Amino acid sequence: VWKKYLDQFKNPLILLLLGSALVSVLTKEYEDAVSITMAVLIVVTVAFVQVIREGKLQHVLARDLVPGDIVALAIGDRIPADIRLTEVTDLLVDESSFTGEAEPCSKTDSPLPDSGDLSTLSNIVFMGTLVQCGKGQGVVIGTGERSQFGEVFKMMQAEETPKTPLQKSMDKLGKQLTLFSFGIIGLLMLVGWMQGKPLLSMVTIGVR
Repeated sequence: VWKKYLDQFKNPLILLLLGSALVSVLTKEYEDAVSITMAVLIVVTVAFVQVIREGKLQHVLARDLVPGDIVALAIGDRIPADIRLTEVTDLLVDESSFTGEAEPCSKTDSPLPDSGDLSTLSNIVFMGTLVQCGKGQGVVIGTGERSQFGEVFKMMQAEETPKTPLQKSMDKLGKQLTLFSFGIIGLLMLVGWMQGKPLLSMVTIGVR
């Protein structure tokens, strides 16, 4: 478990955030450093879910879930997959990110008739939604692209209008300008360092 936890810190985005926290410490922006560090810890922690496998409670990465896994849910959990509920206790789920409904949805573990539309069933919770109250447990029935959220995402991608030649040119120009900006920042830092100026102050000037 610890190896998987630490492996998440190899993510480029996580490393970038940690780098930002370090710069904040060096520039004595301690509140920013603490905020960024806490955000990183929250992100890498919520990636784990409680799963019952072979009768034992385990902590696994959400991306490692497979259909048939039994997942335990509690207040504040971001639901990692589509799950058919088998046990609930006053379970309310915020499905606004999925259905657009502002009010939390009350969930049940009672069998319901198959309507052909999973999104209407109250004994199923969906990937990406949030446990707002209560707790529950259920069996994974869909993960990643095979979840309801994944299906919606694929439909949206399929409906996207292809980029025009102008848009492609603008994207290319944006990347070139970004590389140019980094080059200028690096050059400023190098010149300042050669002139004997503090490296930290040059980093600050370059970023600004």
